[in-house]
Amino acid sequence: MADKELRKLNRRELLKMLLVQCQETERLTQELAGREAELSELTERYDRLIGKLNVKDERLNQKDAKIRELTDTIEEMKASREIELNEAGSIAEAALRINGVFEAAQRAAEQYLMNIKRLEPAKIKPPALVEKEEEKRIPFEAGWRAGIRRKGTQSRPRQMISMSGELHG
Repeated sequence: MADKELRKLNRRELLKMLLVQCQETERLTQELAGREAELSELTERYDRLIGKLNVKDERLNQKDAKIRELTDTIEEMKASREIELNEAGSIAEAALRINGVFEAAQRAAEQYLMNIKRLEPAKIKPPALVEKEEEKRIPFEAGWRAGIRRKGTQSRPRQMISMSGELHG
């Protein structure tokens, strides 16, 4: 309103306008207070969400670090597996070579035994003669065979104990 119009109004109309303005101001003040309360509540929620997101970000960072660590471990395992596969060929080759050595040793041993049998058939003694010679030997002499007893010694009777503790003779 222009100044001229305000000057033309009487007191009652001015007071009425002032009262309407005060009511409007009070309503706007209450509305502002409500909006400020909403704003502070939203700000608190926002801060809580930021805190939660920071915690989740930290967990994600830890998980990313763990993933990197596991990825590195997987790469190391792949590399070692490749080495093992490469070495497996060399191990197989070594096994084949060792088998060849054993086969050659077996052939040499068989040839040696054939030569001994062919060259010295008369030097091989029958088992009965070998036992008689061992009986004549002195105990604990080099070449003494365990378990051979001299004539005249008798074996002792043996007792057996069963699981229940009974003696059997």
